This record gives sequence, C-alpha cells and structure tokens, in this order.
Amino acid sequence: MRIRLMLVAVIAMLLLAACGKTEGASSSAQSDKVFELNYNNLAPPTHPYTKNVSEPWAEFVEKETNGRVKIHVFPSSQLGTPDTGYDDVSGGVFDVGLLYASSDKNDILFPLSIGDLPFAIPNPDVAVSVMNKFYDKFMKDKFQDAVWLGASSTDTAQLYTTSPIETVEDIKKRKISNSLYSRNELIKSWGAVPVSSSNSELYESIERGIVDDVIYNTTGAIGFNLNEVAPNMTKLDLGVSSNGLFVNGNIFNQMPEDLQTLFKEKLGPKHQELMAELYMAQMEKSIQEFENRVKDKGGKVITPDEEELNKFKEPAKKMWDEWVKEANKKGHPGEEMMEFFKKSLEEEGVVIPF
Repeated sequence: MRIRLMLVAVIAMLLLAACGKTEGASSSAQSDKVFELNYNNLAPPTHPYTKNVSEPWAEFVEKETNGRVKIHVFPSSQLGTPDTGYDDVSGGVFDVGLLYASSDKNDILFPLSIGDLPFAIPNPDVAVSVMNKFYDKFMKDKFQDAVWLGASSTDTAQLYTTSPIETVEDIKKRKISNSLYSRNELIKSWGAVPVSSSNSELYESIERGIVDDVIYNTTGAIGFNLNEVAPNMTKLDLGVSSNGLFVNGNIFNQMPEDLQTLFKEKLGPKHQELMAELYMAQMEKSIQEFENRVKDKGGKVITPDEEELNKFKEPAKKMWDEWVKEANKKGHPGEEMMEFFKKSLEEEGVVIPF
C-alpha cells in the first residue's frame, strides 16, 4: 500500500514538473514572438506627417520593444481611406492608424467629432488635452474591436483659393473641396457649394477645375503643394482636424501584458507627442512658406479683420447646436457632452466663440 502511494506521488510530481516546463516554454515563446503591424498612413511619402510622425514612430516602437513589434508604414492611404477607418482597423484591413470621427461612416466614433466643430480647438496641444479628457469621460470601453491609444490633431485649417477671398460675399457660389465632411454645412451657410474629397484628391480637384477652392490644415497644404494650384490663402483658423490613434483589437489582445502596457503608457503618448511637435512648430512656418512660394505668382495670404472674421464664424453656432441634437438623436447625452467640452476648452484658456 505504501509503495503504491509513493508511486502515485512520484507520478503526480512528474506531471506537475512537465506542466511547469510546458507553461514556461509557452510563456517564453510568447515573449519572443514578433508582432508585425501595418500602419495606414493617409499622407504621401514626402509629406511632413510621414517624415516627422509615422516613420519616426515606427522606429521608436521597434526600439522600445527591442524588436518585438515592427511597424510597416503604408503611405498615401494604400490600406484604406478616412471614411472606412474604424471598420478597416477593427476588421484587420490594417493594424494601426489615425481615425477621423468626422469623416468616418461608422457612427461609433460620432461623439469624438465634437473636436472638429468649427472655431473650437485652436491647436494640437489643446486637442490632446481636451479630447483625451473627453474620451475618458464618455468613450471608455465603447470600442470592442479596436483599442484607443490617444488623441491628437492637425494644426488649424485655412481656406486656399484660386482667386483672392477677402469677405464672405466673395465666397458665394464658389465650389469648395473639403476632406472633413463636418464642415460642409458651414460652407453652405457661406453661400458656397461643398464638394467632399479625400486628401489625395484635393490637388487634382482644383487642377482639373472641379472646385475653385480647398479647406485644409496649414502644414498639410504645404505637404500637398496646394500653393501650386491655389495661390491664395484666407487665414480663418477654422479649427483642427482631431483624430485618434487606434490599433486592431485582435492583434493587441494577442500581445503579452507588458507590450499592451507599453503601447498605452509610452508608445501611444509618443505618437501624440510627435504629432503635436510637428503641427505646433510648423503652423506659422507653413504660412510663411506658403507666402514665399506664391509671392512671385501674384498669390498672397489674406487675414480678414475682426468684423469680417465674425461674419465667417457666425453660422458655426448653428452647427454647435445641431451637434448636440444629433448626439441626442444617436442616444448620447448631447448637452452633457457639450458642457464638458466647453468647460475643458475654457480650462485650456480657450475663449468659446459663441
């Protein structure tokens, strides 16, 4: 009997040891696995965003993870366009990239479109602070198939035109290309005609005479060489194009816990930092660069006086009010969201325009 018990004990010990070795081997194999992520970059290879954000971030990720994560950057929207961003990243068409709530057809991102309201957020630093707070307050645990890695934005948008625009009256009946669909109502209120275009179509739409003018962010306009086809800028500071960095949920959940933590606590914030550094530093330089490029072609930068600028701004109040109604219609606490948004802006020293 004693011998039989001893044999059972020995067998049990051997089985436990075998399990321990198997678990250890599995854990080691997991920690050694290399995760390769495809990054959908909406900008062309020569664009400042590519050179100063997506490519340096890919290098940073590989270095910080000791090669356990490799980012492959696909420029020029090769893997998807802004209107299908959430479905593409959540469905694995690409693994990581910036999503734009105001351009995306998936309603799950709608609350984040508050950051694109005209004349709201004046720069990327404010966007990072305000929109991360907004996400923490209203959007945590809303995304099931994609993981939020933090807010960011472009610099503020301007109006680029084929002929000088100094007043609201000058813009009536003109066709204006715009990649941020939420600004279409503002364009209509000016008496102009909005034409929705992707980033890659902006230059060609003017060159071919499909539109007269373009609304686009200041640094991006230089990256797309819009000065070649629209040699005039009306400086309106319409607000930023806010966005969020997302990673595919399936591949994120396959990562060991230390990599997941690294993405949330260091790699995502690094992307925000690179975005803010680029667009905060380059905005004024880009305006000056635009002016230098067009001065020999008769182009110029026009800054409306306060009275005229207020005429451009006035119709935007209705858009802020309509956003609240739309949020309520979609089942969100619209008034609460707007109150929180305005308070967050005020905490950053922003004067609410309405």
